[in-house]
Amino acid sequence: MTAPDFPPCTRCGRVLRWSPVTWPEGPICATCRTWALETYGTCSRCGTERMVPGITPGGEGRLCTDCADIPGCYFCSRCGQEGWIQRKGTCSRCVLTERLDDLLDDGTGTIRPDLVPLYDGLRRASRPRTLFTWTGREHVQRLLRLLARGEAPLTHEGLNRLTPPRSVAYLRDLLMHHGILPHRDRHLIFFELWLEQWLADIDGQDRREVLERFASWDILRTLRAAADRTGVGASRDRNARNALRQAKAFLEWLDERGTDLASCTQADLDAWHAEAFLARRPAQKFLRWAMASRLVPRLMIPHRSTANPAPISQNRRVTLLRRAVEDEDLDLLIRVVVVLTLLFAQPLSRLSRLTLDDLTDEDGRLSIRLGDPPAPVPEPFANLLRAFTAQRPNLTTATNPGARWLFPGRRAGQPMDTSTLAHRMRRAKLPAINGRTAALRQLTLQAPAPVVAQMLGYHHVHITALAAEAGSPWSHYAPDDHTE
Repeated sequence: MTAPDFPPCTRCGRVLRWSPVTWPEGPICATCRTWALETYGTCSRCGTERMVPGITPGGEGRLCTDCADIPGCYFCSRCGQEGWIQRKGTCSRCVLTERLDDLLDDGTGTIRPDLVPLYDGLRRASRPRTLFTWTGREHVQRLLRLLARGEAPLTHEGLNRLTPPRSVAYLRDLLMHHGILPHRDRHLIFFELWLEQWLADIDGQDRREVLERFASWDILRTLRAAADRTGVGASRDRNARNALRQAKAFLEWLDERGTDLASCTQADLDAWHAEAFLARRPAQKFLRWAMASRLVPRLMIPHRSTANPAPISQNRRVTLLRRAVEDEDLDLLIRVVVVLTLLFAQPLSRLSRLTLDDLTDEDGRLSIRLGDPPAPVPEPFANLLRAFTAQRPNLTTATNPGARWLFPGRRAGQPMDTSTLAHRMRRAKLPAINGRTAALRQLTLQAPAPVVAQMLGYHHVHITALAAEAGSPWSHYAPDDHTE
């Protein structure tokens, strides 16, 4: 039997494979209907503040159920509020509250006092229906009950002993976001948990002790300092793990050659790098530490130039900036990332840490704080940035309802991950590093390198080197305080 043909959804145009719900405007798919019944605002026709699932004929406004003649009753029989009816006349918020009452019960019929902020935060989610999948999972329910009944310590150390790791990490983010646990960098936590297990699996007491000293005195100290400044981030976490893995590989390689750290020679180092320089380069951090700690004789570490990739042309850069402004089919988030990358030469790792507080809009002039002083945002890029701040993603769940991040992530209190931004750029076939290098070179042709560095938050030595490569006419401009 062939599946019956149903008309496409009136709103999204998707071809339906099941009998759709029909509203006055036509058939509506389940996804569009769900989003419509979770939309609140002012009705364009009667002016009341309520649920507005309907759309005006021209598509410029929203309509309440009465003005749109949408059939059905959407008032909760328990709380009286209008919304998505989850079960037997009860709205999704009331059903979620009932589930949380059970999961966060401390055994006395009340919510554990320490978890009340989490309880209130989850119940106030703008789309409570989205939490049913998460709270319905057996392992999540087990975790919440363990914390609610005091069977697991409500501390970072207590969470470290729970499993599965991904669900524990998500729950930890929520607990930090709602002020139940003190803030700690999530990537630093991930690294510390990984390091403990990684060290335990290393064969050989001497090798394990050397790697543990390297991890404690160098790697962890660097990561903790980064966590206090701007955050560790996925790339620092990944680089730290690679450094340790390659350090372990180097020690094993020395064993195979019948030598050790104290007896390592220049010929050994040259041979190690000659076999696979790029893959083994992360071990250089360990080698520098070992030489400073007098575990290895003072030797010369082989070096190969790894300059930035060739920048895109100025014509290509201008074309991409024009596309960011004019191409409305391109995702607004990507358009903003392109502008901040190609206009202000910002790396994705820095973009992900920007907040709304870094934007200043006074007298119709928008500026963004990347360095000191803030950089003015020219039109039409300013309007593009204003439009994005009004419709930032990931703000309709329980994790980031009041986030100040310019690019909020899907985890509580966290910005969008750098790898996510990079993936979206690659999927749109847009350059990141090449475009940023082109922007820096062009800016140094228009202004002195120290001025560009200070305004965009770069070190003046790096920008001066780029200016020299680009043949900047400002090469003799002295880096100093020129405000007077």
